Amino acid sequence: MTDMPYMRRREQHKIGKAGRASEKRLTKDLGGRGRPASGALEGAKGDIDLGPVLLEAKSTTNTSMALKLDWLLKISREARSEGKTPALAVSFIQPDGRPLVDGEWCLIPMRRFQELT
Repeated sequence: MTDMPYMRRREQHKIGKAGRASEKRLTKDLGGRGRPASGALEGAKGDIDLGPVLLEAKSTTNTSMALKLDWLLKISREARSEGKTPALAVSFIQPDGRPLVDGEWCLIPMRRFQELT
């Protein structure tokens, strides 16, 4: 650990270099706006603002990822408070943040999926 406050915060940050690159790429690809501090600031929750949709982005360089109900409840609550549709992007990525072929998925509430179909 270091004595520099910035480096201490950086070391404690849960998202890694590949995750930051993936989130930045996803934001650009979807034409969205990234939220400051990746949604960690009060009043700017979620990771990516897509207008009517608030997206939480999760990624991994592994071949599997545990899906947590807390992630879905969090983005649902945050989107609802802004009158938006919640969505969770799951990306299986390479170390540079690029997605694997067919490695990107988006989860939306079933009620919204039924409206679309």
